Amino acid sequence: MLKRIILPLAVIFVFVSSVSVESAHAGSKFRYNVEVAVNNNVLTLNPFGEKSTNPNNSTLTTDTSPYIEKSTNTVYVPIKFISEGLGESVSWNRPTQEVTIKSKNGTIIRLTVGSKVAYVNDEEKMMPNAPVMQEYPNRVMVPLRFVSEVVGATVNTTTVNGTLHVDIEK
Repeated sequence: MLKRIILPLAVIFVFVSSVSVESAHAGSKFRYNVEVAVNNNVLTLNPFGEKSTNPNNSTLTTDTSPYIEKSTNTVYVPIKFISEGLGESVSWNRPTQEVTIKSKNGTIIRLTVGSKVAYVNDEEKMMPNAPVMQEYPNRVMVPLRFVSEVVGATVNTTTVNGTLHVDIEK
């Protein structure tokens, strides 16, 4: 008698769980199947903040994944990853929520979380999308193409088996 009750309940539970997961993923406003490489060094996700080394012996780690915002088809990356991968320096001003990138060629870029206005060498430029601050792990995410191209890098993309591969070269 107990088997007759438990088995149907287990089947119902599994069915409801799988439908809930699939519908939650379908409604997500982000897509996470993105691979980003800067000067042939692939970003390594390490949520625990431990150092890891890629095959070229250069460390490119982050504790948050790049993602695509579906509504605008914009790839967002952690600013520190892009800046350091291209050999630039980045600083953060918490009170103003402003990121400053200083490139080797003297270009200075200022971005403010939540604002589409960027300042490149004090000249106002409009970005297609604003930088955002993730709640956890507290990282500033920026539109990859805009920031990369402003510092003089080229951005190439290809899609293989549903994964977007982004190569940034400088």
